[in-house]
Amino acid sequence: MGGYGSGGHNKTHKRLENFHRIDSFAFRDFIMWDKYLLFKESVKYPLVRGDIIYYPQSMEAEIREGDSYIDLLLSSVPGIDGISGRLYFHCPYCGRRVRYLYDYYKHYACRKCAKLNYSSQQKNGMDELRLKMERIAERLDYQWWRNGFDCTADVYYIPKPHYMRWAKYEKLMQEFKALQKEYKRNMENALMKAYKALCR
Repeated sequence: MGGYGSGGHNKTHKRLENFHRIDSFAFRDFIMWDKYLLFKESVKYPLVRGDIIYYPQSMEAEIREGDSYIDLLLSSVPGIDGISGRLYFHCPYCGRRVRYLYDYYKHYACRKCAKLNYSSQQKNGMDELRLKMERIAERLDYQWWRNGFDCTADVYYIPKPHYMRWAKYEKLMQEFKALQKEYKRNMENALMKAYKALCR
C-alpha cells in the first residue's frame, strides 16, 4: 500500500489549471497605473465573471457579480527595498493571505478552500518518470521522439545540441538512461503483477 506508482491521494481533487484565477499582483499593477486613482470614488477591475470594485479612499474592495457581492480583504506587504510593495488578497472563506483566488463554481476562493491541486500532484510514479525524461529531452532540444516513439523510455539516442558542453550533455544523458532503466523495471514489475493476478 502506498508503493511506488500507486499515485497520490489527491486524485479526487480538481486541477487548478482548469480554473480561472485572479492575481493580486496584476490587480495592484492595474490600480497603481491609474494616475487619477486618488480622485475617484471607485475603480472597476474586470474579471471573467463579475468585477472587483476597489475604493481608493478607504482602500477596501469587493467582488461584485450582478446584484450580489462579497467583501475582499486586502493587505500590503513592503518589499525588501523598503520602497516597493506587494498586494495580497485574503481568502473570503478562510482569511488566509494569498496571491491567487480561483473562480471555483460561482465562488472565489484560495486553492485550499477550493480543494484544487497542481496537475503534478496527481501524477503517479510512472507518470512522474515519463515527465522527468521528457524534461531532459526538452533541455537537450530534442522533440522528434514524438514522431517515432510513444514514450521517451523507448528513445535509444539523443544527439548533443551544438551549443552544449560535452560534460553537461553526458551528465544529462546519464540521468536520462537511469530514468529509462527505472521506468522499464517498474513496467516489468507491473506486468508481472498483472500476469500473476490473471493466473490466480
